[in-house]
Amino acid sequence: MRRYYDSETLKSILGQKTSLEYSDDLECLSKNTIYKIILSEKQYNFPYVNIFEDKIENNFTASFIKNEDRKKAKEHLKAIFLNANHLFIYDKFINKNQKQFIKFAEECFPRKKLNIFYPIENGMKFPKNLCSNLKNIYKEWLVVENKDAEINEKYDYLHDRYIIVDKKIQIILTSGIDNLMNIKKDFTYIIREL
Repeated sequence: MRRYYDSETLKSILGQKTSLEYSDDLECLSKNTIYKIILSEKQYNFPYVNIFEDKIENNFTASFIKNEDRKKAKEHLKAIFLNANHLFIYDKFINKNQKQFIKFAEECFPRKKLNIFYPIENGMKFPKNLCSNLKNIYKEWLVVENKDAEINEKYDYLHDRYIIVDKKIQIILTSGIDNLMNIKKDFTYIIREL
């Protein structure tokens, strides 16, 4: 179904500088929007994004420039972790940044029974001292290598860092946990429902 807008309505939606005509179709209109997409229930081909099933998704994202306070990001992650039972941590630099990870766990992980899983591939196995440091924060945290074959296969040789919460939520940390805790560099995280 095509909808047509008069030039005044188009100007209010798209701004004053538009060469669009009131008879332009949705594809033409989408080229003049910020996101360049059209939400659809039935179509999949770009510029259409199927609202029920598509690779282009609506996720929660926060970005911080260097020297910008990350308190709100930590509070957000802490709230997500509060009811978690299982966390899978994928960060290929975790062994180099153990102090920052311990600080992150102290600030953000709930003080309750919690299973913390890590991959065993690519040198990301948590060393014994990291496991014991985590257990020293809270005795009921179980820190073990991940045995879930599906997760191990999916999260292998990846660039970004990930935290999977109860196999329901995926947190993508584009520059690692260390840059959440250290404000010297930029930091972005994305939260997706699995």
